[in-house]
Amino acid sequence: MQRFSSVHHRSETAYVMINCETSYETSVLEKIRELDGIKEIMGTFGNYDIIAKIEVESTEQLRDLISIKIRRIPQILTTTTLVCTEQPTPLLAQSMH
Repeated sequence: MQRFSSVHHRSETAYVMINCETSYETSVLEKIRELDGIKEIMGTFGNYDIIAKIEVESTEQLRDLISIKIRRIPQILTTTTLVCTEQPTPLLAQSMH
């Protein structure tokens, strides 16, 4: 059996789309922005008010961040979570020859 000297570290990535009470979008966004694990966050127009990108080290941390910290903010009405199955890869530019 072959042993590897380095351990591959994989983080968990998810996107959370959030609906909140009218006129609380900015305050909810600011509360979420302060949480550990939030890599990007922005307000949106359309079906959701806010979208947040989360990166944490484990599935348990992901679950706790969403269920305990984000969903318990009083002005949040609903959340929809998309958990990424693999790390993003950069798109390669294709030459047109």
